Formats: sequence, structure tokens, C-alpha cells
Amino acid sequence: MSRNKMASLGARAWAASCALSLAACGGSQAVSAPPAEAVGVTAAPPAPAAAPDRSGLPEPGPAPVWAPPSPTSWKLGDSSRVLYRQHGSVPLVSLTLILPHGTETDPPGKDGLTSLTADLLDEGAGKLNALELGERLQGLATDLHVQAAVDSVVLSMELIAENFAPSVDLLADIVRRPKFDPAEFKRRKEQTVSQLLAAEADPHFGRRTAMYRALFAKGYAGGLPTGTRDTLKGITLGDVKSQYGKLVVGEGATFVVTGGIDQASVAENLKRAFGDWAGKARVETRPLAPPPGVGKLFLTNYTGAAQSVIGVVRRAPGADASDLFPAMVFNRSFGEAFTSRVNLNLREDKGYTYGAASMFQRFRSAGFFAIVSDVRSDVTRASLDEILRELSDVCSTRPLVAQERDDSVSGLLLGNPSTFESIDLLGARFAQLAIYGRPLDWFELWPSRVAAVTLEQTNQVAQAYCQRSEFAIVVAGDAAKVAPTLDGIGFDLVQLDPRGELLGAAPAAAGSAKKAAAAQVVTKPAAKPTD
Repeated sequence: MSRNKMASLGARAWAASCALSLAACGGSQAVSAPPAEAVGVTAAPPAPAAAPDRSGLPEPGPAPVWAPPSPTSWKLGDSSRVLYRQHGSVPLVSLTLILPHGTETDPPGKDGLTSLTADLLDEGAGKLNALELGERLQGLATDLHVQAAVDSVVLSMELIAENFAPSVDLLADIVRRPKFDPAEFKRRKEQTVSQLLAAEADPHFGRRTAMYRALFAKGYAGGLPTGTRDTLKGITLGDVKSQYGKLVVGEGATFVVTGGIDQASVAENLKRAFGDWAGKARVETRPLAPPPGVGKLFLTNYTGAAQSVIGVVRRAPGADASDLFPAMVFNRSFGEAFTSRVNLNLREDKGYTYGAASMFQRFRSAGFFAIVSDVRSDVTRASLDEILRELSDVCSTRPLVAQERDDSVSGLLLGNPSTFESIDLLGARFAQLAIYGRPLDWFELWPSRVAAVTLEQTNQVAQAYCQRSEFAIVVAGDAAKVAPTLDGIGFDLVQLDPRGELLGAAPAAAGSAKKAAAAQVVTKPAAKPTD
């Protein structure tokens, strides 16, 4: 902007402010009515402002009810569809492609195959090698992210509206014409193995692998999406190409487009690039195994760790659970909110941790309920006892009360708009409609369904998820410090390595914890305490 133009704009702004407030500018050009004294009229004194009532705490008003409008949907080709919602006037667009199968299709012993396949899609595609493809995306100011999860593979782009057409063309090359260059396969596989080796030094990784083993064994949702360094080492380029051919097809694919772009442009460009995309998925989903960890405590050793990374976990229904909304309200009161019971106990009252939380994780066919925290090593047993006591109390002597239910519902409703506040977040939320088979009006009806949850329904859910006999415990920490404290906890002690594999031929009883502490363990560097 030129200096003269800036000066002109400044003068206009000053003039406008003078027109609004004569006293502020000190000028004489603003027109105002003469004071009452000038015409012989006595002005009435202004009414005194009402003083605020400070006799009690202010009462909040009713929570606003807001929901995003449902997306528009249409069919693309013979087997795909598009979800579209214009959002705002800023020329930014989120483009997401959801493939309806994910790491649950990894063959036995090849955990991480789908994730590695997805990772290689943008390592060269069409006529471009990996470096050229990256430069082309950069030149378009288009960000690409690829992620493989249990139930889906998701490719998402954040881009400028005027570059929608060339970005769609690149996405078509990435999805339909990947190169799978042997050198790139070798490089990315070795990098992933190295990353997993480094991750094993983090107790959070150890807790995660132990938790999934306890909940799902080697069945559906049981493998880490990235695999382990052991499973990745056995994967070949032929495996990747085979998985790609079975998985990355048009059948069931969904495109989600949100942002400042018109529907006609979206429809035209997606039809041009993907209108003839076909193919049927030929993958098999792993069967859901019974939860093998019920009644067991899985301990992964991290010698010298200042903290224990703990979890108290149990299986739960999947995304179509009948108690989905009451469970949200229960979970927020029990462990999700900062003022929840678990966090107030372990953090505020006991000072064992910086924070503790509970959560429901819903996959398509199964899920889990977990209470997790990072606690000081010396209070590992005490923390577990407090979590188990909170579970017992909520379905016996201290059921949730009306104030907790009301606070949870209000918190969920007030926080809901923030999950849609940007174009990419809106696209990510609409992607869930495709991943979990939700109706298009799911998020539009979500607030009313949350608000309709009663206190009775909330406590019924608490009764369903508080039974101690349904839980497993996972601990990643210094076994020499922790194991001797576990006597009498009532869970059979099982020792794992950071990859979730058993140590020793048979689990030891918790009553033999002192002997178990001296048994063979995998020694890893301790991770730094986290906030």
C-alpha cells in the first residue's frame, strides 16, 4: 500500500471518528443539538445506573444450542459419493478422501502393512517422483496428509480455492497411479522401523501396546496401526502392492469438501478426475477376539523412570453403541472434564499427577473405556487404588448427582462449536459420517440428543462400566519400584516388553510380585516426566 493511500485512509478514519464524537476530536464541524440550558429548558438528571447485585455468584444463562447444517450429498460414479458444505467466504478449501477400510485388514503377523501402503502413496505418483510431487504440492500451496486408522485410510488436503482443479488432479495421481518405487519403499520402511525403535523408549508407547493387547489380543483393533519393528521387517514391496490393489478402490469411497468453493466447481472437477474410478474392495477384516486381559495387570519395565504411565481399561461397544450419548455425559463427569472426579482426586486432592482423565474410544465394531494418567513412581499403587475406588463409588455409595449431569451436558454443548471452528475441522467432522456410517443430520441432531440425556440414564451407564471384574490394568514404569507394591491388588501380574510381547512362559500371580520384579525385564531408557 502506498504512503499517500495510507495517509488518505487515515484522514478518512479520523474524520469519521470526529463525526461520531465532537469532544474526542476537539473540532467544530460535527452537528449536534444545542444544550438544553441554551433554550431555557432545564434538563432532567440522568437516571442512576442500576448497581450490580453482588449478594451472590452470577448465574449463567441457558447454554446456547448450536449445530452445523448437514452437508449436501451426491453420488460420484458407480460406487463413490461426495459430501459438500460451503463454509464462509474465505477462498480456502478442505478436501478429504475416506477409504472405508483400514488397519483392521492387516494380515496376521503383518501389522503396519496398511499404514506403510498409505505412507507410500505420495512417494511418487503419476509422472512425478517423490521430490517432484512434493515440489508440485508446495507450488500449489496445498498441504497433504495421509493417515491409516483402524477403520479407514484418510487423505486430506488443505488448499486454495483457485487451485482446486490441479490439486484434485494430484490427488487422483496419488490414489490411482502411485509409483511404489523400490528405493522409496526401502527408505520409508527403514525410517518407520527406526521411529518405532525410538518410540519404544517412551512409556506411553509401552502403555499403548499393552493396552491394545489386553483389550483386543491379535484380533480386530488389536494391532498398532503403525505395526512394530518386528512386523514391519517382514513386509515386502509385493505385500504393499497387493494390499493397495485390494484396499484402494472406488467402492465405498467418500469425498468431503468444505470451504469457500461453489458446488458446481466441486462436482465438475471430482467427476473429471474420479468419475470412472471403480473397483471392489477385496480385503478381510480381522475377527473380534474376546478380551484376553480381564483381571490381569500388564507391567512393562522402564528402568529408572520417574513416573509410571498407567491405565485402567475395559472393552466397550463400538460406534453404534446404544448408550453412546449417556456415556458421553457420564465420561465427562467421571474423568473428561478438569473438574471431573478422577482428576480432582488424583491431581487436586492427592497431588499424584499433573492430570488424570477417562475416555471412550469407539471403533466401528468395538471400543474401550479407559482411565489414564502419568503418576509419580512412588504412588503407582496408591493411584491405581484411587481409580478403582472411584469406579466402585460411582455405582454404589456416590452415584452422579444432578449438578454433575447438568455441568457435563452444559460443557459438551458449549464446547461443541469449537470442534467446527475451522474449515479443516468441519471437513474432519464430516469425515466421521463416512467412517462410522452416520446419517447426514448426525451433527445437526447431536446437541438435542446430548441435552436429552437424563441423570437416570447417566447413572445406568455408570453401572454398566464400573464393574471391577471387567477391567485390566496396564502400567509402564520402573518394575523394580512398582512390582513390590502390587501385592493384594487382585489382578494377575503379567510382564511385557515395550512391543506388547510376553516375557517369560507364564504370568506370575500378583502375590509373587517381589519375585517378578527380579525376573527378566526389558530395560529401556526412562522417558522424561511429562506435564
